[in-house]
Amino acid sequence: MIDQLRTNRTLRELITGAFVYCVLLEIVLLIFTGDRLYHSIGLAAGFIVCAVLAMGMADSIDVAVDLDEKNARAYLQKKASLRYAIACISILVISFTHIGNPLTFFAGLMGLKIGAYLQPFTGDAICRTDKRQVDKDIIEETDNTNNTDITDLDRKQDQAR
Repeated sequence: MIDQLRTNRTLRELITGAFVYCVLLEIVLLIFTGDRLYHSIGLAAGFIVCAVLAMGMADSIDVAVDLDEKNARAYLQKKASLRYAIACISILVISFTHIGNPLTFFAGLMGLKIGAYLQPFTGDAICRTDKRQVDKDIIEETDNTNNTDITDLDRKQDQAR
């Protein structure tokens, strides 16, 4: 699953958006709530389940693309039901064990939705950061080797896109 985060750019952007949302919500919780640890544990657990569900969703889409239409539909329905069951069971566990706040858990779980809405913005931010890093690497490489071929520079810029 960690390899998915390295290779699947959209998944990385989705989880980054969910993380930003959860960090902002955590700041609000720390300022306005009394039992900070209880609420924070609920939010953190919600974010973790959110990230696991997002990785499962990406994995199921990758598999379904290779299947025919009928099998892909059945496969995706089965995986969606499994994700729904995981979300329901995890919120029940949080509720009955009183480890964390179920409402903040749910808010963390909704980070998946917020991350989807923020994905275009996080995608742009990550692309700009990646492009700056590639440009910096190209400049450093040019400084190190004065005989750098222009095609090597073009190749690196193409790889960055």
